[in-house]
Amino acid sequence: MEKYKMVDWLVTQNVDRLHQKAGSTKVTELHGTTNIVTCQKCDYVTDRESFQKYIRERNKEFEADIINVTPDADAEIDVELIKKFNIPLCPDCGSDLLKPQVVFFGANVCKEKVQHCYDRLHDSDGILVAGSSLQVMSGYRFLLEANRTDKPTAILNIGPTRADHLADVRVSARCGEFFERFSELNL
Repeated sequence: MEKYKMVDWLVTQNVDRLHQKAGSTKVTELHGTTNIVTCQKCDYVTDRESFQKYIRERNKEFEADIINVTPDADAEIDVELIKKFNIPLCPDCGSDLLKPQVVFFGANVCKEKVQHCYDRLHDSDGILVAGSSLQVMSGYRFLLEANRTDKPTAILNIGPTRADHLADVRVSARCGEFFERFSELNL
């Protein structure tokens, strides 16, 4: 849609750089990204690939047999193996408080990022929600603001959303199939 100049800015709750991989350049990752790792004690930042390499270097002999994979993709492994794992430390300050640059459930999106999204919304002609149930406030708040400011609102999702009552247009379809067909229109 950016390619067709139909979308000026994309706000995503995805943390996997999916939209950038698809070619979008004007993107706000509302919940951050797993592609960047930060230290919680200092200003150290690195890319995920380098961090994974660092973990492997610190744990050359570590090989875990997975006992069970849970529905949320966590893996249960032998406790004795966990004791042998060398936790990565921040190369700058030595802290073990390294994490992906994401907003975990229950935490807040930074105010500057939210304000940036509000500014993009206020500059826009309307809002399109694609592939979100809008169950969390971090995304839903923008539909509330669009409604408050009389911005046209369209929702594309295969199931119901928290904001269906706010939509001017509601399309029940799979996003991938919809946008593939849309691109075939050669607009």
